Amino acid sequence: MRTIRRRRVADALGAAVAVVALALAGCGSDGGSGGVRPPADFVAVASDFECLQNWPRVRNIRLTNRGGFLDEALALAQNHQPGKQYPVGTIIQIFPGEAMVKRAPGYDPANNDWEYFELNVSASGTEIRKRGRDDVINMFGAQCFGCHEAAREFDFICEGDHGCIELPVTGAQIALLQDSDPRCAD
Repeated sequence: MRTIRRRRVADALGAAVAVVALALAGCGSDGGSGGVRPPADFVAVASDFECLQNWPRVRNIRLTNRGGFLDEALALAQNHQPGKQYPVGTIIQIFPGEAMVKRAPGYDPANNDWEYFELNVSASGTEIRKRGRDDVINMFGAQCFGCHEAAREFDFICEGDHGCIELPVTGAQIALLQDSDPRCAD
């Protein structure tokens, strides 16, 4: 009788373990975010672009991640290695009036799935003036994609030795522009 009970308990435990294993397998994993799946896609709206002072600064960039992967995005920004890509939902800005947003794989494979933005910013908030790739022009009159494609190996992020054209402003001037973002309360 004891042997039969032990087998039933063992069978029940085995079944329970199998159910839990199947449930966990169905949840998926991104290999480093505690089993949380990245969003299928992130389509930015004007309210996603806020006061740059609210976002962490890494060198000259300000960034956030609207998909819950800010730690991963920050780690990559702090130690950007060739071949690594930012998680979906990452927003990167240097200047208040322009941004780039990481979209889901397949959005624009030739551009590592980045979407560029021209923004109107004021004390009342943000308006998206233009979004996309080829038609978005930066504050210096150049096509965003045209500059960023030189940094293809670094997920299209232009910094120091990533191959992009150097910006005609200093780090101090960039910080001043970020700190004077009109969307920030005094």
